[in-house]
Amino acid sequence: MTTQENQIKQTITRVWDISSETYDSYEGHGIQSETEREAWKNVFKSLLPPGKLKVLDVGCGTCEIGLLFAEMGHQVTGLDLSEKMLAKAREKASRKGFDSTFKKGDAEAPPFEADTFDVVVNRHLLWTLPHPDTAVQNWKKVLIKGGVLIVVDGVWNDGSLETRARRLVSDFCTLLVERRNPRKGHYSREIDSELPNRHGVPPEKMFEYFRAAGLKNIKDLDLKDIMGLQKKKMPFRKRIAYNYDYHLIYGKK
Repeated sequence: MTTQENQIKQTITRVWDISSETYDSYEGHGIQSETEREAWKNVFKSLLPPGKLKVLDVGCGTCEIGLLFAEMGHQVTGLDLSEKMLAKAREKASRKGFDSTFKKGDAEAPPFEADTFDVVVNRHLLWTLPHPDTAVQNWKKVLIKGGVLIVVDGVWNDGSLETRARRLVSDFCTLLVERRNPRKGHYSREIDSELPNRHGVPPEKMFEYFRAAGLKNIKDLDLKDIMGLQKKKMPFRKRIAYNYDYHLIYGKK
């Protein structure tokens, strides 16, 4: 890793350190209802092989998704660059009585031996990586033969006039109601310029990464039903901008 790349990742880590305090309260991040929780688990169950599995939640943040696998009886390891995110994850796992393991490390190059995990999963991570193609290749590497990779991501800004208008209304309402700048905490232009998917990752781009890594049986699941459940818990100022192309891409080693 070059000095510049290291500096970029340190800056990204600081952003998520700050975000850790409120991350689970953000729309679409923290699971806000039992209905949504069960919906996520049903989606994952439909993709998993039988038995107790070793699961790596890479770029886990507060491990909101990884701990769903723990609830389903699997052995979960969480990996993240942000120590403050990991502290939240450990606290949540302890509170729920899970013996999950958490490790600080780079999501693009997980520090594990090849053929270690049955499942590698992540959510809202791929868009924030400087080298997403390398990351997918390395995620495949730590999977056992027949293991599965599950990536949840979306197109956060498609550049359309409708999206710009929705965001403008949402930001204005947030400013009025919450008395805070809704754009605070976003990446700087310098960081954005290093991220090839800074506006989100369309399904066809995720397919490209999966195919290049040699993954097989690739599937695309539209998550609009889960988005509908999430929107039910949101105030208008959040709901109006929550109109993304949201997908789960699955592949097998």
